[in-house]
Amino acid sequence: MGMKTARIDDYPIDSTLVKLTIKSNDNKYWQEQLPNLLEAFKARPLIKPQEILDNPAEYGNLDNVENWNKDEYYIIHTEGYKYKEKEQKGRGHGHHIDTGFSLKERADITSKVLQFLDGVLIPDKAMECDIKAPTGKKIPLAMRDYEYLRTSLLPSALKKYSDEEKQQKIREKQNIIADSIKRTTKDNQIYLFIIYREEHTKKLLYQQLRESLLLQEGDEFPEYLIVQDILIKDFENSEDAKKKNRTLFDEISVSGLPSVNENFDEEIKKGHNKKRQAWQKFLKENVLSLVNNKNNANLFAIIEIRKTQVKGIHPKQSIRGAIREACVLENINSQMLQTVKPTQNDDTVYSAKTKGRTLNAVLDLTLRQTGTLYGLPSEVYEIAKIPENIVSKLDVIAFCRIKRNNFIDKTPLQYAIAVRLSAIGTVDILLPNYKTWIPYHKAGIEIGKLFHKARKKDDDSLKQVQMKGGDLVKFASNTLVNHLKNPTIALIEAEVWRNKRSKDGNNNQAWFQLQNENLLEQRDILNFSHVSDHHQYQRDDERLNNLLGLIRLRSGNETPQYVTNRQEWDEDSETKDFTQLSGFIDETVPELLHYFSIGRIPKTQKKQDEKKARNLRKIENEDDIYAANIAYKHQQMIEMLLFFVRRDLKSKEQIKALCRVLHYLRTSPTYTKGNIRHPYPMHLGNNLIEDMLCILGFDD
Repeated sequence: MGMKTARIDDYPIDSTLVKLTIKSNDNKYWQEQLPNLLEAFKARPLIKPQEILDNPAEYGNLDNVENWNKDEYYIIHTEGYKYKEKEQKGRGHGHHIDTGFSLKERADITSKVLQFLDGVLIPDKAMECDIKAPTGKKIPLAMRDYEYLRTSLLPSALKKYSDEEKQQKIREKQNIIADSIKRTTKDNQIYLFIIYREEHTKKLLYQQLRESLLLQEGDEFPEYLIVQDILIKDFENSEDAKKKNRTLFDEISVSGLPSVNENFDEEIKKGHNKKRQAWQKFLKENVLSLVNNKNNANLFAIIEIRKTQVKGIHPKQSIRGAIREACVLENINSQMLQTVKPTQNDDTVYSAKTKGRTLNAVLDLTLRQTGTLYGLPSEVYEIAKIPENIVSKLDVIAFCRIKRNNFIDKTPLQYAIAVRLSAIGTVDILLPNYKTWIPYHKAGIEIGKLFHKARKKDDDSLKQVQMKGGDLVKFASNTLVNHLKNPTIALIEAEVWRNKRSKDGNNNQAWFQLQNENLLEQRDILNFSHVSDHHQYQRDDERLNNLLGLIRLRSGNETPQYVTNRQEWDEDSETKDFTQLSGFIDETVPELLHYFSIGRIPKTQKKQDEKKARNLRKIENEDDIYAANIAYKHQQMIEMLLFFVRRDLKSKEQIKALCRVLHYLRTSPTYTKGNIRHPYPMHLGNNLIEDMLCILGFDD
């Protein structure tokens, strides 16, 4: 609502609009007792909500009349607005335009609203399209995924080549994988252990591992990779294991579930520790004993576990956290895989779903957990039109943060790291309290060891995994000022890092510059004046010469919902999702270019990417395969806002190029269905922390 005259006689006012919330039930009323407050001050009362809802045109100045002297009331809805009635239960209504509505319907709704509020609600100009992302043969290897390599060797793709040429093509693709993995693991020997209990798990893992490396029948594993399988039963059936009741494979035993067992959490803690110790003993005796020159070897293991969701078994009884903890304490990167079973009809055949999850486990361990891209990021930077003198040296650094409300004993967790992707494809991690960067495939083990100490209630470790706002902003400032080796683009999310002052009065709890109201005015400085040992840095400060610019990222409810293929809202044209990674520029605020990134439609939605599905209406027949019972989820916009740009890169084209780098890096070799939500370095960092959360009692 807004008002033209003072609500209390002779009281000065600032004519503006104020959000009022209606309690939504049969008897609608204003929420938060505002009418009672106005009555207490003997102020003009509000109109009853039902009267406004029954006749909204009567109470809103829709014609923009100059001499309108009454209060104004407008019924509004903001995309992504979460309503308090549901927020109190830990969730919101979310988007009022539900997933069953197509993009065309969203556009139609917006068009009608604009007609109804003509002259009141005025849309901005359409965003400017950025250059097209590379497609076809122009896509650099660093933007390719595993599916591209696999399909390039299918018989249909190789049929035009001679037998000799086919073998050459196969070797080329195999070398791409080998070279990329060796590059990220520093050419050290890789040991990959398949630790299994059921023969089918081992069998399919070998098949999918060979598939992931594009090995043909008769090919040996490459020299850099030593693969060995270890049967868990061999250890469990030993006399020593039987005496000590060491059952590695079974879930943590308890005397009853929480509903009937008041000692449940204590039993889980003790059971977790026993299970971790048993696995450590197993790893030392049966795995590490097989490794030559442990100091120059990278150790990885795929470990079979039982089905994680079983009736009568509580999630906290999962052995996943105990296994992960045992592995990191023995310097092993690990990946869990639920027991593999063949189809019911044929003991030699596995379903597509089973094959898929097994391949995903292999790719996650060999590619994502090593931070591997198939090609050089410098090729991506070049296509993004980064200046030639920077391309071969450019680093991209992302600040990553994970927060959970509680773990063991309801202790809150918040932890952050910085991830650096180099032009030559190596990935390194900077951890808080560390003075040097460490390789990505070693950083997970370091984080896991920290979480292990925190689980044991080590005071210093607990403090490190419970970072406060001040810890976050100091970590960001230290990284930017003291740890940039090469020309660098830095990426940070707005959420949490920009939070307002804490209730205890401390003024160091966030990086306030990231708030909207501050960025425009402070776009050419780094304002860490509230951080100890830091101050406000100017753009010409030599310590920050390597920092080309910072990109603030926003997503989810903070970004607009898009409607594609329309220059004007009233245009009568079909709308559909983007089939390619697409970028847009909003120049509403010329001093701060806003870059928007939209991923391509996931392959899993291809069946819905048809005219009948896109123009879906909620009232269609439920028996129709395209009816509204299908949750049609459209891609979301990610906003990138660049500031603190180095003075020699101030042109519009150069600024777009810096944003374009992050836009193009929304790809991962392990994700073949579409684009990852965050740029690759941030994707890697978030996953690295989440890998280790099970040590602290989370098993998402």
